[in-house]
Amino acid sequence: MSIDLKKLCNTIITPTKRVSVLVPTRARPEMMFDALKSCWKNESGKGGVEYLMAIDEDDQLSQDYFEKTIIPYMDKHSVDYEVHVVPKWGYTRLNEYLNYLAQRASGDWFLFFNDDARMITKDWDSIIHRHTGEFKIFRCKDNHEHPYAIFPIIPHEYFVLTGSISPQQMTDAWVSQIAYLCDIMENEFDLEIWHDRHDITGNDATNDEVYKARVQLEGDPTNPMDLNSPEMNATRYTTCAKIMWYLKQKGKYNDHFEKVINGKGKAWDKLEANDPHGLTMRVDPKKKYKPGQSTSKEEKARNENK
Repeated sequence: MSIDLKKLCNTIITPTKRVSVLVPTRARPEMMFDALKSCWKNESGKGGVEYLMAIDEDDQLSQDYFEKTIIPYMDKHSVDYEVHVVPKWGYTRLNEYLNYLAQRASGDWFLFFNDDARMITKDWDSIIHRHTGEFKIFRCKDNHEHPYAIFPIIPHEYFVLTGSISPQQMTDAWVSQIAYLCDIMENEFDLEIWHDRHDITGNDATNDEVYKARVQLEGDPTNPMDLNSPEMNATRYTTCAKIMWYLKQKGKYNDHFEKVINGKGKAWDKLEANDPHGLTMRVDPKKKYKPGQSTSKEEKARNENK
């Protein structure tokens, strides 16, 4: 759990890699190996890509497989990697795995990847790298049909400015909502990742205990750690304010968030424009919710029809 402070400070000042791939994994070592190989075989070969992986300290299955199979492979093929054994924070603290890895990453860009994901696009690292210097969140093409960036690509400056990838479990939702509020989401990004999650593809191999044990902190705003709690809403807005301050210093300012906070614009118009199926959650900040009360559009419609 230690950190090299010299390296940390130097990479905050000057990143040394093009892309850092951040991958938490649990009890899926063979699946994890396939996920990594999909990235390696589609790399451009120009170097500058590092892989940082986090494994729970009680996950002996993954630790053994990494030691016997994945690490020897990476060494043989000169993969730039770090494997970290960390406390079992669990799915409700998924963001902490990513924040831990990001704090140790050296890339101009951070890519959040999964053990059940597969990289599809050739030369994906070069596609990302050519945008270095831009302050945007890139939304990859995927098989979700969801307006969020399920596998967000995040600039180094975002992590330095905000201090984390996400303060809340639902990292893709958090980063995406920030991006839409600040109007920095790039939806037309030419990079595709396949997500082989059971409820999307029907793959029984991913219908395992890891999948079944998922608990999402969304839908109960009375929980301070819920995505839409007043506490998280305050953090979301102050995070946006920091980003807009930064963009103003860089001469890249837009007034979308300023209109939102001053009541002159809609908060989620950019998000809704990319959500034709109504898949995202909504919260009315003026309403008091009971524990467990749903905030989904579907539930709201049912209640209005009673």
